[in-house]
Amino acid sequence: MDCSTCSTVTPAPTADQLRRRAKTIIQARPGYGEMVTFYLPVFCRQVEWRDRVIAHPEQVDETDLRSTLSEGTPLAQRFDPGIAVQSMLDLWTEMKALFRAGNKVLAHAVEWIETAEASGAFLPAPWLLEQRPERSALVAEASYVIGIEETIMATLGRAVTLPHWSCVARAWVVNGLLKHWRRCACPVCGGPPGLVETRGDGSARDGVTAAVRRYHHCSFCGTRWAVPSMACPSCGSTRKGDARYLFTREEPELRIDYCASCHRYSKTVDGDKIPGPVHVGLEMLTTAHLDVMARDKDLQPLEIPNTD
Repeated sequence: MDCSTCSTVTPAPTADQLRRRAKTIIQARPGYGEMVTFYLPVFCRQVEWRDRVIAHPEQVDETDLRSTLSEGTPLAQRFDPGIAVQSMLDLWTEMKALFRAGNKVLAHAVEWIETAEASGAFLPAPWLLEQRPERSALVAEASYVIGIEETIMATLGRAVTLPHWSCVARAWVVNGLLKHWRRCACPVCGGPPGLVETRGDGSARDGVTAAVRRYHHCSFCGTRWAVPSMACPSCGSTRKGDARYLFTREEPELRIDYCASCHRYSKTVDGDKIPGPVHVGLEMLTTAHLDVMARDKDLQPLEIPNTD
């Protein structure tokens, strides 16, 4: 399946756009320079793999997809993504090489992973295919068996699964199908939003302020979906005064949106101030200081509401 022919869930940046955005971020936030230098080749490799991903998602007509979403069920819970295991293993090999070249710590971790693979203690194929947002224990179990940090294992696994699941999302979600989805969880994989993007709808005329649309970005499958601007995505509060935000004058394109009722927050990027499409991985990586700011205010990350 050639993902370049799929319906687009959200515009995806090119490798050149990623490099330009990374350069701008490093100039504005030099403290992230080392991390960006390492992760940028990983992100660019994911972009380059769009046309190489092999996946044959279950073919479902639009009526069934719409019905599933109307029920509040993420598509991956009902339909088979059809990701080819060899496609994942090929990218797994390439990503391990990038990690090995990253630094001594990552190189050592890759050595341990490959030792576990050679002995049969760790099988990457089923591990990669079983990845889902609700199966976070898989990372902890693999990290324990191999003897490396969970963050390294999670990052390496996500580097491989993201382009594959993004391809599945573009195949399943035809344009306009998500317009009635208003849940906090991702409509494709059920994962929590990693980032919020705001965009003006371009309707400002005769001095009237344009409406601002809010979008959640999933860091697992890359799906972007619109959410109501007024309601808290975590607790649903629409009470006046509950929607608050934090920002600094030095970073007008970034802020923290939080709810005074449940004290949950999201990191928000002003998409109108960023040239090109938003790349959720790059923006999440280089906004860790917002998480520190939120913790200082005793705020917690967004939590997917229990709708049972």
